Amino acid sequence: MRESDLDFYAYNLLEEVRAYAEINDSDPQEAFAGLVLEQLSGDGLTEDATVVRFKDHGVEVSGFGLSSDDRCLDLFLTSYSPRADEDHKINRSDVEAAFRRLENFLSRCLAGTLVKNEPSSELAGMATTVTEKFSEVDKVRFILISNARSVVRDPLAPLTFQDRQIIRDVWDLRRLANWTMSGSRAEPIVAEFPDGLPCLGTPDTSKDYGVFLAIVPGNDLADLYARHGARLLERNVRSFLQVKGAVNTGIQKTLREHPERFLAYNNGIAATATAVDFDTDGTSQRVIRRIHDLQIVNGGQTTASIHHARRSTDISAVLVQMKLTVVSPERLDDIVPKISAYSNTQNRVTASDLKANAGFHVDVERIMRTLWAPPGPTHDSDTHWFYERARGQYANAVTGELTRSRQKIFKAINPPDQKFTKSELAKFEVSWSMRPQQVSLGAEKNFTLFSEWLDQHSVTVDKNYCRHLVAKAILFRRSDKLVARQNFGGYKANIVAYTVAKLVHATGGRLDLDRIWRTQDLSPATREAVIELSALVQKVITSPPGGRTHVGEWAKKDECWDAVRDIDWVIPGQLEIELAEIDTYAADVEALHASTPDNWHDLAAWGDATGTFDAAQRATVREIAQALMQGYTPAGKQLRAASVLMELARKRGFRPMGGDGQQPPGAPSVGEQMR
Repeated sequence: MRESDLDFYAYNLLEEVRAYAEINDSDPQEAFAGLVLEQLSGDGLTEDATVVRFKDHGVEVSGFGLSSDDRCLDLFLTSYSPRADEDHKINRSDVEAAFRRLENFLSRCLAGTLVKNEPSSELAGMATTVTEKFSEVDKVRFILISNARSVVRDPLAPLTFQDRQIIRDVWDLRRLANWTMSGSRAEPIVAEFPDGLPCLGTPDTSKDYGVFLAIVPGNDLADLYARHGARLLERNVRSFLQVKGAVNTGIQKTLREHPERFLAYNNGIAATATAVDFDTDGTSQRVIRRIHDLQIVNGGQTTASIHHARRSTDISAVLVQMKLTVVSPERLDDIVPKISAYSNTQNRVTASDLKANAGFHVDVERIMRTLWAPPGPTHDSDTHWFYERARGQYANAVTGELTRSRQKIFKAINPPDQKFTKSELAKFEVSWSMRPQQVSLGAEKNFTLFSEWLDQHSVTVDKNYCRHLVAKAILFRRSDKLVARQNFGGYKANIVAYTVAKLVHATGGRLDLDRIWRTQDLSPATREAVIELSALVQKVITSPPGGRTHVGEWAKKDECWDAVRDIDWVIPGQLEIELAEIDTYAADVEALHASTPDNWHDLAAWGDATGTFDAAQRATVREIAQALMQGYTPAGKQLRAASVLMELARKRGFRPMGGDGQQPPGAPSVGEQMR
């Protein structure tokens, strides 16, 4: 990378951090940590990364990440300075000192001396996870991330800690810049084979690609997965496998009982690369020494299963056939997805699994580029909300403006604080869809599940959809700021997602998204509702039921959402006035037919006994029961009124008994059906 490009990236990063801090109402250090960990998670370089900053004498940490298969534990330390000049450097002594502070943090975690009070704090949750997983995971990594230029050129040797090796990794300004400018593709993987892989090459019939056949020892494949994890798998396949499960019991059985027959029983793997370094062995046989930009596009289950089996099984006799397609870099994004779609046969991954929702993101990007947002409290002229479908698009678009004056104009039209990514889009939509427990799984997992949902549902992406998407983004981001200012002491991300979901639930989804779009802001009544609700939500999230102490894990459970959903909160009058009218008749009819006449008779009796309903309201409920018994559908106004009464009663503890006095095991209450 040219120094001029690096300088540009350095200044652009400062602006990104400022924008992130403004959006999240955080200080620059926390903003830098949140920004880089979110981006690293999005590219699969780590998983479920969570910002938890702690600093004490000789101890410092900025966050942690744990892979979904409990294979790798990452501990992060971020270092940020609002400098972009080329004299802002970090040397070996700085790096070593930073890693010593991380080592001291780990030591105190394992000794149990880090957290003595506040067992529900984010720091306590992180310490618990680190203590529980340290001895179980295959790999532990210390990762230092800085916006300084590193003068350390050689890789750092692993650290030996309590008879374990800990990998030490440094991401400095140059590495961050190279990674960002690479677009949607992650940092290339270079696979080394010191002993060489004997291979057979096909005739040279194409300038676009070449194909080679080789036999890979199982231990070599397991080592690759241990080193690179899910990054080794082509991105779309990786997302698919995370949802479906990456370890195949049939493969495991072969590895245990007949490892020497694995080559015969298994179809092998298909991989791609941009270049291969060849050599010859002692018999003049051509062998592969090094593979550049290695990606496994078919055989993810095979690879993961071999790696998992090695924990308890001798795999020294395992051999795996590999078909390696070497593709020119400029054709990589065009050819590799097709190889993925056509070659997946063992674990059926179809073209729709791989690319079904790609059109959705392309359409959102296309419309957002031309959709003008009206002026608001932050920007006094029309602007665009910039959808960054692929990492680095915004920075590349700014670079594309050849002069600084043109770049300034571009940023005025496309403000950095109005940029949002695919993972953020999923967060906005899933929170609005009232699934905050899914959002709490982390950005990458939430996006994967959202992509699955897109594959199964038809979404019309037009200007109205994009206006409402921006309104949901404003709701989420403004709520984030309001929650941050209350200084709850942790779990802000969970509280925000749950607060938005509860607000949508309590209002029946009637928040006026068109009004939010027109004003580019929340109304005072909505802001007050967020503040009031978030305090109630925080108490539920940070008070797990008996036997559970890990707040972060509790927030991922359906039971947590059930508890938040049951918070007794009445919509303030001023907010009620602002709510949009939504035609819920079809949904009300569907919920009505899922209930029974006895449910409504129970409701009328409850309303009478408790004095909650007056005579007219009880009559309305009984008319619904009569309609169900006689098989006709009541008028919309009557049905809506009864539905509201059912929801009110459910919030106050009512549960219908049903015809036999008992609800079916696991059956949702009618109040839940009527939501």
